[in-house]
Amino acid sequence: DHEDGDHDSHEHAHHGVDPHAWLDPANGAVWLVLIAEALAEADADNAATYRANAAAGARALAALTEELDAALADARAVPFIAFHDAYRYFTARFGLTMAGTVALSDAADPSPARLARLRGRVAELGVRCAFSEPQFDPKILHVVAEGQAMNIAVLDPLGSRLEPGAALYAELLRDMAARIAACSAP
Repeated sequence: DHEDGDHDSHEHAHHGVDPHAWLDPANGAVWLVLIAEALAEADADNAATYRANAAAGARALAALTEELDAALADARAVPFIAFHDAYRYFTARFGLTMAGTVALSDAADPSPARLARLRGRVAELGVRCAFSEPQFDPKILHVVAEGQAMNIAVLDPLGSRLEPGAALYAELLRDMAARIAACSAP
């Protein structure tokens, strides 16, 4: 969607690599192996531990993926909109339908024409769920949702409201799945 001057220098989801790759746990599993190998090279005495931890982590991510897949089963047929285009990896992994975004990126304000097109798409598809993020003002989402039967909820792809620690990554993905499932429910 590059009409009406909606270009900016941060069009990550439209050209090149989407930087939100951590939202697909399969990528996390690949990174575990790469990190373990780099650590094993740097610290050969503990190489077996790094590799064993990576293998255990990959198994945990596979189980998490199955858990999230089941949690999101009923949300697959329910299109939603988001504030910015940060969810392609997550939606692709779990078969979700993102109908559009308010902004092309987290650094671009949407044009009135873009908002009008999004409102039309929301009405056409019967979108009933929209997601803001903690760092964005949800007022624009309320403009898009005006006159529509739409829930507005918050997704936090950075986990900024979650407790830091070893469980952060899994909790971030669980939180996103739970919020999408809850918002998508009739």
